[in-house]
Amino acid sequence: AKSGSTRSGRDFTTGMLTDTISSNVQATSKLMREESLEQAFRFLDSGCPIYLWSPGGLTSVAVEYFEKLLLSIGRQGVYFIESVRMFEHILRSRPREALLILISTSGRYETTIRLAKIAQAEGIPILSITPYSDNEIAELADVNFRFFANQREHLGAEFTSRLPIFFVINTIIQCYLRLRDAREREGGGHAPTV
Repeated sequence: AKSGSTRSGRDFTTGMLTDTISSNVQATSKLMREESLEQAFRFLDSGCPIYLWSPGGLTSVAVEYFEKLLLSIGRQGVYFIESVRMFEHILRSRPREALLILISTSGRYETTIRLAKIAQAEGIPILSITPYSDNEIAELADVNFRFFANQREHLGAEFTSRLPIFFVINTIIQCYLRLRDAREREGGGHAPTV
């Protein structure tokens, strides 16, 4: 086999891979809606507790990144939860004005769907980050950010790129910071609470 080829005979170059990654991020950027950002900002301004579900695996890295960014901008009341039972208990105890953040690379993970259904039944708003494909988590969410990524699996292990998810998270936080800075310059304070 010649250098740079796969066993199937198709040519592969790093350029092809970087083009795919770049096009996924560009397509994801086109899905960012101002209305969705404004809804997310209202939750960030409200001071309500924010619960981030950590499903395990690679997605937990993105969830932890979101948590750290929220804390780094001074947002209080941010909780990173890894235990399903604890999360179910929190959701069912009907926290006063809370937000549930769900991130899913497939939008079809049964545990995450179950948590979304509990939150919806309890009247807890959901902000989700899910793939562009039809998925139940996006349908259950009050605010949904979509992303493009090629679903990847190797020897039974899922390793879909989380780069577009990190892009969405970073965009939410960067836009929120700019809005907050503009408010401070204008002396407008915070937006109304949710």
